[in-house]
Amino acid sequence: MSSLSFSIISSQFSIYAGLPICIFGIIGNLINIRILYPTRSNPSSFLLFISSFFNIIALSEGLFPRILAISFNIDASSTSMLWCKSRFFIAYSVTITSLTCLCFASIDRFFLSCRSVGWRNRSKLGTAKIAVIIATIVIFASNIPLLFFQTILDVKTATGSLTQTCVFNNSGLNLYLSFILRPVLLGILPGTILGIFGWLTYRHINSITGIQIRGSFQRSLTSMILLQIVTVIIPIIPFSTITIYQLITSSVVKSSYRLAQEALAFNITNILLYVSYASNFYIYLMSSASYRRDFLQFILFWYHRNYTNNRVGTMTREQLEMNTASITRQLPRITH
Repeated sequence: MSSLSFSIISSQFSIYAGLPICIFGIIGNLINIRILYPTRSNPSSFLLFISSFFNIIALSEGLFPRILAISFNIDASSTSMLWCKSRFFIAYSVTITSLTCLCFASIDRFFLSCRSVGWRNRSKLGTAKIAVIIATIVIFASNIPLLFFQTILDVKTATGSLTQTCVFNNSGLNLYLSFILRPVLLGILPGTILGIFGWLTYRHINSITGIQIRGSFQRSLTSMILLQIVTVIIPIIPFSTITIYQLITSSVVKSSYRLAQEALAFNITNILLYVSYASNFYIYLMSSASYRRDFLQFILFWYHRNYTNNRVGTMTREQLEMNTASITRQLPRITH
């Protein structure tokens, strides 16, 4: 298999896998926002609502530009210095903020399942809003260096040719991205928090003291948390592995064939990484009976609304035709 074949595979994968992830992810998150909006006074619903909002930005600013660059050779970051410096700042900031909101939601559910009234009273909408505001400010502020240590340089591609690419020009920042931001902040840390508080919540619900919240709440809550953990951890493992591998072997002289292999692996794992931000609607739909009920009501509402509008439109046209015919019959006929 030649180096060109790897490029073709990467291009096809981004089209047939990346585009569906991006499109269905944005649609799913938009539906999430619509369904969760009426219940945003609940702390958990508010956090999931905000998370869906950041997911849309992550898919639009992170995944979609990568698809354009890989499959259609359209990369604005290689020609626009402003986009080069801002793209990764926006993408990393919103993805970390989205995961942080999910972690806050799992902690809020843990509070609600506690025996102590004092711990249950910690679940407040005001607390959730303050936590989101502080976390957003801290995350965006900590990623400000991404705005200053990126530039456009001529880089050797997998085929051996030179092309202009937006790259990080600071070795310390590269270490931070490869060993801290990508594997830890985007994977290990949120996965650990979700796992710990998910397990604690599950234990509380299954205890005698948690009998008051048994039933659909137990099933929906447990399934949603466990599936969230899976969708966060699984995609990040291969992505973190390939990024650390590339950093470790950065001083090794590589052939164009090996560079093409690594580029293919990196592009595939990078695209799959966004499954975490595109699948939440479908996870909630599969795991929560109450969410399915709300979604069904949403579908029925729009169906009834469109049906009513079409019916009114049809009656209006029929009435207009009848009125026109009546007026025509009343007009005097012209004889020659």
